Amino acid sequence: MAAEGKEPSILGFPCAPELGAAAHRKALAGHLRRCRDHAGIAPRQAARCLGTSTARITRIEKGQSALRPAEVGRLLDSYGATDPLERTRVDELLCEADRPEPWQDYANVAPPPVRPLLGMEPAARRIISYEPQLVPGWLQTAEYADTVIRAVYPTMPGRQVAERVALRTQRIGMLRRDENPPVLLAVMDSEVLCRKIGTPGVMYRQIEHLLALLEELPFRIRLQIAQLSAGAAGAIGHPVVHLRFHTPDYLPDMVYLEQYEGAQYREKPAETERYQAVLNNLCWSADPAGDTPGLLKKALAFWRSA
Repeated sequence: MAAEGKEPSILGFPCAPELGAAAHRKALAGHLRRCRDHAGIAPRQAARCLGTSTARITRIEKGQSALRPAEVGRLLDSYGATDPLERTRVDELLCEADRPEPWQDYANVAPPPVRPLLGMEPAARRIISYEPQLVPGWLQTAEYADTVIRAVYPTMPGRQVAERVALRTQRIGMLRRDENPPVLLAVMDSEVLCRKIGTPGVMYRQIEHLLALLEELPFRIRLQIAQLSAGAAGAIGHPVVHLRFHTPDYLPDMVYLEQYEGAQYREKPAETERYQAVLNNLCWSADPAGDTPGLLKKALAFWRSA
């Protein structure tokens, strides 16, 4: 970042592979925008520097377009951003930004609306999630995920279903990593525990899995159950994910709003703060996280006898 009157700096953003390519690309994109603003250069002038369109400069500055090292260098030269230390860090971050993203091994089945979330969540310091219908995706077993995906996409070939299941279930890996793992604060409706997904056995093993994860990762997963008594706080009606990053000066909060045929993202501070307040209210209204193991064990007993 840059104090008023000083040149923008990217030195405060770490070169950290575990944060993922998308986070490095987005941090660099914001740095390019700040350097352009500091130099007093309009987007159309930056576009002429590259022989491209102002629309592409906008995509570059939002992290929505690939960052080519030669182009980044030309832009920084035109902005007067020539400090050797800064340029070395830019080169390092460009290398990280060019690595594969978590969804790229599953590119033929990873839904495009979800890719920004999949790309950015490894860089999160804290994830708050609300799920009114299903177990949160990070916490699903393979057989539970398989049942859900087949229900939503009944004509999808079995091989693609298996790939999408693998994409979903590998997401738990970021919570298990040693370096800078996110903390997941998940809230799900109590109805999720009694909604039969597949067979009673599928539900029983899914709930066993939740209990095992809470025991394995007690400081990285907090799961709360929202009862009907949560009232209006639990009436959001669709999944919401709020991401807060390790480097908020470079990566602003991001909100993901899931829809049946797509998704919306919110990054303006006024909007992300509003959803933060909504989710905080829901967390206060839901049963305390300490009650969750007991509620899960009651659900186990129910499905054992079903």
